[in-house]
Amino acid sequence: MANSIRWWTRFAEEVRAAGHGDLPVSAPVRTARDGLGFDCAALMGHGFDGHAGAQPVLVNIDYPSDVIDFIASVYARSCPGHDYALRHPVAMRFVDLPFDFHTTRTYREVLQPNGFHEGLTLPLVVDAGGTVRPGFVAMSSTHARPLDDDARLALTMLSSELAGLIDPGAEPEDTSAELVVWVKGDSVDVRVGTLDGAALSTSDLRRLARLAVADGGVRAGLHQRGADGQWWRVRVVARSGAALVRIGRADVLGGLTARELDVVGLVARGWSNERVSEALGISVRTARSHIESALAKVGVSNRTALARAAFEHDLDSFDALRCAAKPGLLLNPG
Repeated sequence: MANSIRWWTRFAEEVRAAGHGDLPVSAPVRTARDGLGFDCAALMGHGFDGHAGAQPVLVNIDYPSDVIDFIASVYARSCPGHDYALRHPVAMRFVDLPFDFHTTRTYREVLQPNGFHEGLTLPLVVDAGGTVRPGFVAMSSTHARPLDDDARLALTMLSSELAGLIDPGAEPEDTSAELVVWVKGDSVDVRVGTLDGAALSTSDLRRLARLAVADGGVRAGLHQRGADGQWWRVRVVARSGAALVRIGRADVLGGLTARELDVVGLVARGWSNERVSEALGISVRTARSHIESALAKVGVSNRTALARAAFEHDLDSFDALRCAAKPGLLLNPG
């Protein structure tokens, strides 16, 4: 059992780094499993997937597929042991339950057949008005030694920082991200989610990172529509020659169209109607029409207010970024 101050300090640093997006979220989960004497560990996201009826599995370290499926669905939805843990949001061991865990379906159908004799659930509660099912860390062991009280207390005290692993790199104003990636050079490392069906390709993500790094670390935001018509909000932050990109489903303020977003993104950079029309290959009259439509949809009266709204609500597009990045286009704004 790793319970030295030095080990806990390193573990806490790893949790913070992963919550910031600088490390894969699997790293501290694996460290906890190995250092605290468990055989398997998992990190579950917030809420339920309406289609699958299960909480999202963000990290699975050595749980068999049938066990992790059960943990994400039946255990998360209806196990009395899990419900007890949610009502008492501390690191809960089997021995902490006020009833015999061996009588539960979880033990009979999953834990016992797989040789698990001890385990732990740590709820990762977020302030969501009680409407979101909390994420949690689950760990199981084939031995029957409960985690000691000091380690249980330390894990509980770190629970708010461990909750950051579910949505790494999030700022208070951010919406929840379904995909978080770390981009450095040609490497695109997924922190949360999957690249399958993402609104941006790996080449798009690499270019976004290069643009953010070139801008000196300024946080950028935009909207991108996927092939299925779903809008995604994209946030990118450059960090030490790399970038963290967060992508989540979000409607566009005012219901702006893709072309209106292109125009608003360039207007927010101080571009004239003529310059916008040239960059996007449209007429000046069409550019003016898009601006007038955007003003009405966003509910502002002038270009300055539109630019402010664009900054506050990420009313920008990848095409606008590409136009702004073309050599020479930024030399003579006006």
